[in-house]
Amino acid sequence: MLPLVLDRESPVPLSAQISAGIRQLVAAGGLHAGQAVPSTRELATSLGVSRGTVVAAYDQLVAESYLEARPGSKTRVCHEVERTPRPRAQSDRGSVGAAPPVPNLAGESPAGSERLEDSTWREAWRTAARDSGEPVDPQGLLSTRRAIAEHLRLLRALAVDPDDIFLTGGAREGLLLTLLTLRQSGQALAVQSPGYPGLRGVAGRSGMATVEVASDEAGILPAEIPAAAGAVLVTPNHLYPLGSAMPAPRRLELLARVRELGAWLIEDDFDSEYRHLGPVLPTLWEQAPGQVLHLGTFNRVLTADAHLGYLIAPGPLREELRAARQDLGPGTSALAQRAVGTYLTHGGLRRRIARRRRDLTRRRQLIEQYLAPWKVQLHAGGLAIIRCSDEAARQVQQAAAERGVELRLLADYWQGPTQVPGLIFAYGRLAGARLEEQLQILAGALT
Repeated sequence: MLPLVLDRESPVPLSAQISAGIRQLVAAGGLHAGQAVPSTRELATSLGVSRGTVVAAYDQLVAESYLEARPGSKTRVCHEVERTPRPRAQSDRGSVGAAPPVPNLAGESPAGSERLEDSTWREAWRTAARDSGEPVDPQGLLSTRRAIAEHLRLLRALAVDPDDIFLTGGAREGLLLTLLTLRQSGQALAVQSPGYPGLRGVAGRSGMATVEVASDEAGILPAEIPAAAGAVLVTPNHLYPLGSAMPAPRRLELLARVRELGAWLIEDDFDSEYRHLGPVLPTLWEQAPGQVLHLGTFNRVLTADAHLGYLIAPGPLREELRAARQDLGPGTSALAQRAVGTYLTHGGLRRRIARRRRDLTRRRQLIEQYLAPWKVQLHAGGLAIIRCSDEAARQVQQAAAERGVELRLLADYWQGPTQVPGLIFAYGRLAGARLEEQLQILAGALT
């Protein structure tokens, strides 16, 4: 059995104590890569807790890549875990408590990107490599477009015709394809300010004239969209950088303004799959499918190696987009299309998203625990917004940076007279002891 001691009088949940104890054993070398851990029943009996408590702890550690669970086999310490002590942060501001050493995960990027270790995913690629008979349409493999339409129906309740779907290399490539098609009209693209930097960079390189449109906390200001705009680019379900969603009245106002101008509305569905706070949000495409082009990607919910996204386009633009797609060539390989389509058909992505949502919920609970005294907004996509004065924000940012915690100033993303002071803490790619360590430092800096 594992040498774990639980404090039943502690406010920390027992499942969190179990997962923290196993992390410490891995970091200290008490558990080695590839070593089997006790079954959930055995450990629950040993510790005198419910099996569900141990299952929750193991699920968390699997999500963090400390453990790996394979069907028909024992749960084991992940083979990629190396015993590497984490250097202690130095600061003249005093200690906020010693954090346990955190293991280094081989292949982990500085951003903490997740590994995709999934038997369904591996089998999908093996199947894709064997099956190569289906002809590739300029819009992409029909079987994959059908799988995406069914995935959107099950996950988002969207009734999408596969004939309206174009497969792309991701949201950026889908936007580029759209702008190269719309550029022929000579009209401008209106972009919300602030907006997601990746898409704004694509807009700048497309050759289409862009116009900055002011935003407030509810999103783009429709009355400010100029009459010369032939298209409007927004991220309604993740208002950048606040992470909040555009409220219904603003959506209706925006759609009315676009209709009045006779323009197209380009909607990026950034991070909506990972929304873990409240119900799944509707899309603008649902409200006006004849006006809206909808951008989606699997590169964030799966892995950037998938290199696959999709564009849902209104019927009147389909032939122009097909012509542009033929001129540019396929946006992604047929092999990747087949693999992702197979993975979707077998429900692999829906299961992965469900696990990720549970994981983000646990992280949210940690943030609420550590940052309870301060005004914090938690939004989809792993962002915490801490509201405070601009002067306080700069002081906290500097203090946190000295201890190795990166914070962004909210005001840096806003132009013009409308500015929202505060801080942005990105927790979506932090987990377990690493997240707790950074939260301890952040709480100390705020204090």
